[in-house]
Amino acid sequence: MKKLLILIFAVMIITGCNTAKQGAGTGKNLAKINSTTITKEAFLNKLEVIPEWARARFQSEEGKKELLNEMVKEELLYQEAKKQGLNKDKDFIEKVKEFKKMTLLSALLKKEIENNSRVDEQEIRNFYDTHPEEFTADLQVKARHILVDTEEEANDILGKLKKGADFAELAKKYSKDKGSAVNGGDLGFFGRGRMVPEFEHVAFNLKPGEPSSPVKTQFGFHIIEVMEKKEGTLRGFEEVKNSIQRRLAVEKQKNAFDSYIEELKKKNKVETYEEALKDITFKKTPETPNTPPH
Repeated sequence: MKKLLILIFAVMIITGCNTAKQGAGTGKNLAKINSTTITKEAFLNKLEVIPEWARARFQSEEGKKELLNEMVKEELLYQEAKKQGLNKDKDFIEKVKEFKKMTLLSALLKKEIENNSRVDEQEIRNFYDTHPEEFTADLQVKARHILVDTEEEANDILGKLKKGADFAELAKKYSKDKGSAVNGGDLGFFGRGRMVPEFEHVAFNLKPGEPSSPVKTQFGFHIIEVMEKKEGTLRGFEEVKNSIQRRLAVEKQKNAFDSYIEELKKKNKVETYEEALKDITFKKTPETPNTPPH
C-alpha cells in the first residue's frame, strides 16, 4: 500500500495540485494544520488527479480517511520544509524555475502544435486505402540481398545486375552478410517485424524479380530482390484505425513543430557559438564495481 501511495502522490506533485488551502475555503473543512485547512474542495481536487486505476480505492469510507490522512502528512511535511527554509534553497529555486519553464513550454506546444495537428477520419481512411501492404496480416516475402559497406559499392553491384549478372553469384562474392551469402543472399520467407524498418519497407513494396536501389540501414547498404510473396489477409479499417490516427498525429505534430521552430527563428535573433562547446568538459563518471561493496 505504501508503494501505491508514493506513486500516487508523485503523480499529484508532478501535476502541481494544491493539497490544502489557507482559511476556510469554499467547501467544508476536513482538517486543519496550524492555520491551513484542508477543504472538501481540495480533497476532491486531489482525488481527481489520482490515476483512474487507483481512484476507486479511495472512494470507500476507509479509503477516504486514508487519503485525508495522507493529505495531512503531506501538509505537515510541507510546513516543516518551509520552517527549515528549504524553500529558499538555491537548488530548490532553480528547480522551481525549470518546472515553470517546462510547464509553460508544454502549454505553448499544446496551443500551437497539438491543437493544430488533429487528424480527421478522411485522412485516416486515405492512408489505409493507399497503404494496404502495411495492414495485411500474415503477408510474407522471400527475399535475398547483397550487403556492402558503401553506397558506391552497392551502385556498382546494381550496375552489374542490370547488365545481366547473376544475383546469387554476386552475393557469394561481395556480400559481407556471410550467413546468407553462402546461399546466394537468400534470407528465406519473413513477415513484418523481422527486419529493420528501412529494409522491411523496401522488401514489402518491391515487385518479385526487381532489384532495389541501394538501401541504407545500420548494417550498411543493401541491394534487395524479392523472389516470392505469400499474400495475407487485409485487416479491417476499424481494427487499425486508432493506430493509424496515432501515427499520423505524430507525423503531423513533428512537421508542425519543425515549421513552428523555423518560423520562430526567422522572427527572433538566434546566435550559436559552437566553438565554445570545445571548452566544455564533463566529469568522469566513476566506474560501477562489478560486485556490491561489503
